[in-house]
Amino acid sequence: MQTDSVIIKKIAAFLAWLNFYFEHSLIFRGFLVVKKFAGESKILRAFISTRNRDYWQGSIILRIIMFGARKKIFFIAKIFNFFSRLNENSLNKKIFLFFFPPQSEFSRRSLSGQDGSPKLGAHPVRNFFSHTISTCFPAKILRWFFCENVTNPTAQTLANENEQKIFAHAISAQKFLKIAYMVFISGALTIPAPLWNNKILLLSAVFFAAIFSAEWFFRIGKNFSAEKISEKISFEKISPALVFFVFFCALSIVTGYGGGDSLRVFIIFFACVVHSVLITIFFDEKDDFRLFFLILACALAAVSVFGFYQFAAGIEIREELVDLGTSPGLSRLYSTMGNPNNDAMFWAMVLPFLIAVCVTAKCDKKRLVLAILILIVLAAFAMTYSRAGYVAFMAGVAIFVLMTAPRLVPVAMLVLILAVPFIPAGIIERLFTLGQDTSSKYRFLIWEGVGRMLEDFWVSGIGMGPAAFIRIYRGYAHPLAERAMHSHNTFLDILSHSGIGAFLAFIAYLFRLYRRGISAFFSCAEKEFKIFIAAGISAVTVFIVFGVGEYVWFYPRVMLVFWVVAGLVSAMAERAKNA
Repeated sequence: MQTDSVIIKKIAAFLAWLNFYFEHSLIFRGFLVVKKFAGESKILRAFISTRNRDYWQGSIILRIIMFGARKKIFFIAKIFNFFSRLNENSLNKKIFLFFFPPQSEFSRRSLSGQDGSPKLGAHPVRNFFSHTISTCFPAKILRWFFCENVTNPTAQTLANENEQKIFAHAISAQKFLKIAYMVFISGALTIPAPLWNNKILLLSAVFFAAIFSAEWFFRIGKNFSAEKISEKISFEKISPALVFFVFFCALSIVTGYGGGDSLRVFIIFFACVVHSVLITIFFDEKDDFRLFFLILACALAAVSVFGFYQFAAGIEIREELVDLGTSPGLSRLYSTMGNPNNDAMFWAMVLPFLIAVCVTAKCDKKRLVLAILILIVLAAFAMTYSRAGYVAFMAGVAIFVLMTAPRLVPVAMLVLILAVPFIPAGIIERLFTLGQDTSSKYRFLIWEGVGRMLEDFWVSGIGMGPAAFIRIYRGYAHPLAERAMHSHNTFLDILSHSGIGAFLAFIAYLFRLYRRGISAFFSCAEKEFKIFIAAGISAVTVFIVFGVGEYVWFYPRVMLVFWVVAGLVSAMAERAKNA
């Protein structure tokens, strides 16, 4: 695009000079050297190594599963086949096919002759409804926003029509389950806090684990074997560190002092881990991730608009959420999570994925729509006045820019500096209260008491949940910070709840997430998918930085967000390795 504006030309010339200077600087050259020799360096090779270590094949656990599963799987398959035959000519099947006829190639062949002309059996009324529904304006909008015109080469290489039918049925069932799962996760994050129930997490984990497993077992049919299970569920997908982390958390129920409350919190935690594992195992196509990110984008926009509605209706100034001495009259926006810090955690961890789909959008109109959604979410995020959220999100964006466009680092820094005068004064004042208000000082006092508590409980922990923390912490607490329910630091809480074993296992799990994500980023040849992986690494960075000043897992749905992010990073790394 050309312009006659002298100011714009001057700015463009300055940015070009700045980019040229950065490309020839020692920093950029150092980055290129590290990138070039990463595979030859022993230290970096240890960090980004993709060597396969099969701890699962031939293990005792796999043998036990195989011993009890061989006959049961064939029994389940027979049940599926029985109900499939019953449903073949049932009334509900006929009604469904009347309004929504299959759109696959083999279905069109069954309704048309060799020359493409309709058969006598083709129903004109059904075709009319099908055409009307598929061509109406809402359907076009949804198809434009959520779908990409991608052909499936695997379906085209199948030999005969019967194989095409089986393949199309399996693909449609998989896609339906994945879309239902995506919608559920996004919907669970948009439910207003008064309507939320933690039992939804447990029931959904059991339901989706059963339905995904049944669909997979039914699809492989007689090809079921130990190798199939080992391929689907392996420690390359499910980190050994995660298994040890869950084990130590479960052990703390017995060794801790929380009793039934620790069991309750562990069940919620384990349900979130199950969701993470489901995403890791069953999400394996690039379209799955793009569609999930777009659905999450809609959820983010809906949550942000709901927050603005609350703000317009009037949000009560709550003393427990803001220091009225340093920030008098500050009303902090919150939405479905019921707390501004919780909503800020949710938005900050999911925003990198929204930015990724905006950057990789192939249509300028779609990119514009996504950019508007990003601005809406950023406005709501800014009005939470979460200082830890601001810092964590900027750290995530910095990682994203450094991974995807390192040449834009000086430009991004310049834009950030130039944008300072345009940032609302309330946000600047809120940032300058960091470390000065009672909220910050309260955290320091809590950490002091938790430090004394860990001198006695660092090995086994005190047990998961607020009940154990309140019971034990008060004996070590500072007199001005006795009412704390957690330590306001995710890593301190993991250490105090479940001991040093869980802490080290979780650190190892985070290290492996980074290791696999960075390795996949450098080895992946698809630019679009590299950006998706960079968004996942950025989201994990947001969690780590946010976790320094907040216990991110105190609210179950925010815990679910992290484990969904972790599952996405693992699934994308696995997909990049097998691509």
